[in-house]
Amino acid sequence: MTRVTIWFAVVTATLMVNMMFAQPSFAQKSQTAGAGVSRDAWTLGIPALDAKTPFTGTEAIVVEPGTVKKIEPMTGVKGGLQMRFVTDQGNVRKVYMGPKWFIENQKIKFMAGDKVQVRGKKYGDAIIATEISKGDLSMKLRNEEDGMPVWESSFHR
Repeated sequence: MTRVTIWFAVVTATLMVNMMFAQPSFAQKSQTAGAGVSRDAWTLGIPALDAKTPFTGTEAIVVEPGTVKKIEPMTGVKGGLQMRFVTDQGNVRKVYMGPKWFIENQKIKFMAGDKVQVRGKKYGDAIIATEISKGDLSMKLRNEEDGMPVWESSFHR
């Protein structure tokens, strides 16, 4: 046998063994009711909270009107942006938005003093935003059903 034939046989055998014993890591997740809700999807790109603050991803969506205090880099997440937000009730909250490259490439821009409406899930004293509206424009940030960020390139159907 030639060297090329032996090399081809070894590579083929290795691939076949890997396919036989590989873990089913590419298996599709179940699409039963509630299966799409995941803490992991909601916390993509969000700084970790301490263990005292439970978050399951099944919390209700909240809608809070208020005023932008400032837009700033997200603490603990490289390249992330967050909004300091004062609700109409006077509560100051962090609103986790998403990656700077995504936020800055949208038609809608947020500045201090803007009246906005934030939709999302409470995460401790903060909100993981699914949508932020200003006037007649809205910036969609996450899918409300499963928390997947819209800046991710693929979603489960």
